[in-house]
Amino acid sequence: MKKTVMFFAMLFVGSISVFAQDKGDEPDNSVFQFLPVYDRYASKECIVKLKDGTTVKGINDDLDRKKGQITAIEIKDPATKKTTEYKAEQIDEMYLYPSGFDKLSKRSAAVTDLKAYTNNSLDKILNQGYCYFKNQSVSLKNKKKEKEFLMQLVNPDFCSAIMVFGDNMAKESASIGVGPMKVAGGIDKSFYVRKGDEVFWLKKAEFEDNYDRLFGDSPEFVAKFPKKDVVWRKLNLYIYEYTKTVTK
Repeated sequence: MKKTVMFFAMLFVGSISVFAQDKGDEPDNSVFQFLPVYDRYASKECIVKLKDGTTVKGINDDLDRKKGQITAIEIKDPATKKTTEYKAEQIDEMYLYPSGFDKLSKRSAAVTDLKAYTNNSLDKILNQGYCYFKNQSVSLKNKKKEKEFLMQLVNPDFCSAIMVFGDNMAKESASIGVGPMKVAGGIDKSFYVRKGDEVFWLKKAEFEDNYDRLFGDSPEFVAKFPKKDVVWRKLNLYIYEYTKTVTK
């Protein structure tokens, strides 16, 4: 029994060592981490900004989805109890609270620990615990006809060059660790990304194939992070570093 415990302890320490060595001189991960992608949202006050400039506030009563992405929301007026449906095609952006259970299960302290944003009003709203959704016209999994959805932005503090949106249907990579002690892993294997006017589904298996599409226009980035060396679990770091090179 002692030998078994010792084996797993050594395995766990070794995992930490390898993970730490791989990080090298990278910046503090808390600066450029992706926010958790949520599936459930609380029946609390939500904020919806329509394309015509109108702001609607009320209680999130129901959501319609397709492949995990939001296609419509029903908002209840807390005074009259009347419910109104708004389609994604009508909405520019939206703010929802994740449900308490979903926040707990994803250990989402990061939602309220965000750092400076270029948009002060967005900063204030996110710091209240809201998730931010933006209207995007996208082909789901690069196969379906383009349609408008409300998609959760997961890199709001470094999204000026590349915007990353959650894929609620994404699979997760395996974790590194023993039992409940995890040091790495559990990373979504796909996201939706927007660069310029192009929005597409990016999955782990095709990351290297899309390297030039994402980063090829920055010689400084390419020199620092060559295609042959990139790994999926550092996608957030790469987008953070790429953003710095193109926004100087």
